[in-house]
Amino acid sequence: MTNLVLQKSSYIHQIKILLLTFLITIIPFSLISIFLQLKAKVPTEDLTRDPSAIMSMPFYLGLFSNIGILLWCSSASICLFSYMVLKKDIRAKEYSSFFLFSGLITCLLLFDDFFLIHDSVFPDYLHINESVFYVIYIAIASTFFLKFKAILKKTEFLILLSAIFFFGLSIVCDNIFPDIHIAIEDTFKLLGISTWFTYFTRICLQRVSRLISLSR
Repeated sequence: MTNLVLQKSSYIHQIKILLLTFLITIIPFSLISIFLQLKAKVPTEDLTRDPSAIMSMPFYLGLFSNIGILLWCSSASICLFSYMVLKKDIRAKEYSSFFLFSGLITCLLLFDDFFLIHDSVFPDYLHINESVFYVIYIAIASTFFLKFKAILKKTEFLILLSAIFFFGLSIVCDNIFPDIHIAIEDTFKLLGISTWFTYFTRICLQRVSRLISLSR
């Protein structure tokens, strides 16, 4: 009898999670779709279909850009997951804050790259110079390094510095040498993203593994 009650309770809990997942997925999509239809008459299928299918272009369109987005997303997920795991352990408090901040920064970089915020949204739609976005990035990066400099010294920070170096080269190519082949700029950016992913994957794995070892 007890097992049946527990099983029923488990099913009810799963149904609640399923409904919540459904609502979290469908409500934002519906609101965005209705807003864009009313304001800009954007067809719903333009929001749901793959860009290459809409434009009748080859499947490999934007291949390396998409790989970069996947790496951004993976980095953010790993950092935020590590934060959730470590935040409950008082011994890992400083690292949990580090992973939370890192995850949020990575989410910002992900959204910027995916939605072309500084390339298109800021200058073309909001009429704000993209240099404002770079100032914001510098302020956030400075805060990050000052706040977590003690932790960074304990990690493989040269990998992180390499990522920032590659991002810098990409920005230089974009703003100072606009005539340079765009593939070179994008290659530097992809190198930066992959190096960023490598750094955070390694440190997250190290800290979570250490917590598991201490818990045994």
